[in-house]
Amino acid sequence: MRKTLLVTLTTLCTSPLAATQARAQSSFYIRMLPEVSVVSAEHTKQVTTADGFSSNSSSALTPEGGINFYVGYLSPSEGWAIGGELRGAISLRPTIEDRISRAGTGTHAVWPGPWEIANRVGMGANLLAGRNLGFINGRGFLFAGIARWNTDFRSAGDDPASEELIDDTRQTGRWPLTAGLGVTLPFERPLDIRLRYFRSVTSWSVDHDVNQESLTFDYTFSVQGLALSLGLGTR
Repeated sequence: MRKTLLVTLTTLCTSPLAATQARAQSSFYIRMLPEVSVVSAEHTKQVTTADGFSSNSSSALTPEGGINFYVGYLSPSEGWAIGGELRGAISLRPTIEDRISRAGTGTHAVWPGPWEIANRVGMGANLLAGRNLGFINGRGFLFAGIARWNTDFRSAGDDPASEELIDDTRQTGRWPLTAGLGVTLPFERPLDIRLRYFRSVTSWSVDHDVNQESLTFDYTFSVQGLALSLGLGTR
């Protein structure tokens, strides 16, 4: 009888401790989050010759869609959960485009023409800090990180007088910084909701000889936006 009572008391005393330890355990997780975003892109073109330079810019605002995949790790630390995650991303509407108008005069005039930014796939990493939210029985968190997008850039222009065409394209890495906040709701499959801001600036220069004149074209592409994502994953 005493032995049975001792076992029962031991079980009752250790069960809450075991549950607390289980809740405090570090954990890996996987998430798949479809995403919608509003993206603002601006392209600036500058043409420089020995006689001077001219520049012009234009911008486009467009909706985009994508799918994000996250693999992460969280570890408890004094009431917080601290961790990191790797991100893979696919763009479902990859092209942002607009036209730039003519600016300046003479040999360094900016010729009118189209420009494009074509996103393909991206990879990145985030740091996270989360805390339990008792009023919703979930976890709120902040995150920040960097990604690399495999991106095609294009900037073209033609001189109406000489019919000379300059069409420069480049496939290069675009490195947006991102920061945001989110919440994880503990359903049978955890539900993640995230809102994030992102921004990147990509620049390069190209030299061309036009009508025996040396021209330098400086291209700058600035991209920023807000994205909302929602999806399920593992605990």
